[in-house]
Amino acid sequence: MFFRSGWLDSLFDRLGLTQWVGPLRAFLRRARNNEPLDGQPAVRSASPQSPPIESTMPTKKSRAQSKKTSRSQPAKAQKRAAKPAARKAASKRGAASKRTGASRAATAEAVKQLVAALQNHPQHKDIVSAGQQQKDQLLRSLIPLYLARSLGLEVTSGTTSRFWSQLGVSYAAPNAAKALRMHTGYASDSKKGKTITAKGIRYVEDAIARG
Repeated sequence: MFFRSGWLDSLFDRLGLTQWVGPLRAFLRRARNNEPLDGQPAVRSASPQSPPIESTMPTKKSRAQSKKTSRSQPAKAQKRAAKPAARKAASKRGAASKRTGASRAATAEAVKQLVAALQNHPQHKDIVSAGQQQKDQLLRSLIPLYLARSLGLEVTSGTTSRFWSQLGVSYAAPNAAKALRMHTGYASDSKKGKTITAKGIRYVEDAIARG
């Protein structure tokens, strides 16, 4: 109604502004139709949407998996570090077990040979009697060394103890070693352990003679 009456044309004509009639009408028409004033299509802005919670926050499952992974990593590292130590310890135990087994086998063989030498000795009964009847620890320590003179055996305190055990005499290994330490000159040290001396031989033979 406002643009059809021609009133606006007449007013602008009197004012000498007829050249602004067209642009003004276009401006008012765009404003009424909610069109952009610069001639570009209107763009309705939309309020920004917040990202979904699950896209920005880790789920319970992912947090649990992360905790489980963080806990398992040190455990795995410790397990990997423990394996070489365990293998080393097992190797040491195996080596120690082998040495112990070899030592026991050597002792058993030495006792076997000493018993055989005793049985073949012409004074077999006298030697056994002296060791059993005379509670002389030095004598009991020297008799195995006396029998081993020509055998090339290493006679230890353990060997001496087991030798007398075969003859029914209880003689502890520490006592066998102590007797030789306390009575010097009756045995000497060699590459194969203790060796009876001339003084020790006389001591054993005197004891045998006494019966």
